[in-house]
Parts: sequence; structure tokens; C-alpha cells
Amino acid sequence: MTVAAGVAILAVLALAAAVWAGSRPLPQEAALGGQKKIEELLPLHTQHFPQLRQSLDSTDARYVRRKVSKDAEKMWREERRQILQRFLSGLAGDFARLNQLRRVIGALAERNSERAEFVSVWLGMRFRLNCRLISMQIALGGPRSMRQLARLTDVVASLSARAEATMAELETESARAEIPSRFSA
Repeated sequence: MTVAAGVAILAVLALAAAVWAGSRPLPQEAALGGQKKIEELLPLHTQHFPQLRQSLDSTDARYVRRKVSKDAEKMWREERRQILQRFLSGLAGDFARLNQLRRVIGALAERNSERAEFVSVWLGMRFRLNCRLISMQIALGGPRSMRQLARLTDVVASLSARAEATMAELETESARAEIPSRFSA
């Protein structure tokens, strides 16, 4: 086997693994269960990211490294990893609720395009894959996990804003449909 063939096989396997990881529902999606009220489907964790970022600032790591024992530093790092994992889990729960909200809104909307559905599926696959990768990175103590968490938080916030805008459009359309026109017979 040539080197190029080996690289091609590895690339295909990596792509297959990425598609598999992106298409498998997150545990938070599976745990969400049946129909919930729309109010229960709004995100809860994205708004807390600025505080999380501030409290887990990397300058703290330099301070801890200089001022405390190795055992205390190890405990501090483990606690930080647990906090990041819990936030990531909460963010995945926000995503799961917003995904369910998107389906509810889609059922109410008269114009649900195939393109919008494809974009939603694509975003979902990317979110799931990135969520799993960040989880592994946090478990390994990766230093860039905070930046990647910020990106995932932005994705969830964007999905939330899009859902709210669509709900507002539906509400406006519904109100227009209820107002009788002077021109109708």
C-alpha cells in the first residue's frame, strides 16, 4: 500500500467517525423526552458564560501555579475541569431544548423550507461533534477549551435569537390574519 492510499483511508475513516459522532444524539437530547411547553425550551446556560469565563480566567492558572502546592494545584485543575464539563453539559441541554423548539416552531410555520431544515441538521451535526471534541479536550486538560466553549455558546445564542425571531414573525403573521380587512367581502 502506498503512503497516499494509507492517508486516503485514514481521511475516509476520520470523516466517517466525524459523521457518526455528529449524527448521534447527545445524552441531553435523549434525556429531554417528550413535548414540553415552549417556555421550558428556552436556553438557560448561555447567559452565564461571561461569568464563567471571568471566574476561570487563565491568569488564575499562573497565580495558582506560583502560590500553592502541587496537590492543591491538581485539585484546583480537577475542579475547573468539572465546572467546564458541567457547563458544557448544560450548554448541550440548551441546544437540545432549542432543537426541540425549532421543531415545534417548524410545525407551526406554514413555510418550512428544505434549505432551513438542511441548515438545522448541519448545525446540529457540527454542534454535536464539537461538543464531543470539547468534552474530550476538557477531560485532557486542554488550554483552548474556553475559546471553543465560547464558540459553542455563540452557536446556541444564535439559535436562540433565530428561534425568538421566528416566533415573533409567527405572532405578527397570526395577528395580521386575525385583523379583518376593509377590502374583503
